[in-house]
Amino acid sequence: MTIRLAIVEDHPALADGLAALLRGSTDVEVVGTAPDVQEATALLEREAPDVVLCDIRLAQGDDGLDLVRRFAPSPAFIMLTVASYPSYHARAVDLGARGYLSKMASVDEILDAIRTVAGGGSAYPNDARRSANDALRIPTPRELEILTLVAEGISNGEIAERLSLRVKTVESQLRRLFDRYDVTSRTALARLATRQGWIDEDH
Repeated sequence: MTIRLAIVEDHPALADGLAALLRGSTDVEVVGTAPDVQEATALLEREAPDVVLCDIRLAQGDDGLDLVRRFAPSPAFIMLTVASYPSYHARAVDLGARGYLSKMASVDEILDAIRTVAGGGSAYPNDARRSANDALRIPTPRELEILTLVAEGISNGEIAERLSLRVKTVESQLRRLFDRYDVTSRTALARLATRQGWIDEDH
């Protein structure tokens, strides 16, 4: 049986290099690569692959997990990424991705995962599976806006002005976040949000 594989990766050199390496396998046929959700959607609809190796952070600010939401369980998705956050692990599991690997994985490890998910199995390392089980509840879009500004050191008053909210509303939202995640300061909250992958590390 030949496994039809698509690669969704926004770095052309990495996508092409990975495709070249995997084409050396006798049972894997790489049917195409795509850098973003739009091109990936067209590729998957056109080629109907069995398995997709998919990054999470894609070109144009796209989220590879949106493809999982749309297409899974067929094809089977393996998330191949440098982003090893508990919230990402949890989303991948919840949306139906069949595997989750680091970009540091060897070609043999990637091939093993491809064959496993093509056969109906799952390819989650134990630490990723535990991380998914332990992941915290993801903040709402409004809470994420507030968390991002908190991480930038913006005061409650400025947050309220930027988001067209009352200061008391911002304070109430922060108190709920403190209670939910068992933290006692804005700094601790920002660190937690960064560690969980809810906001970018450069904030």
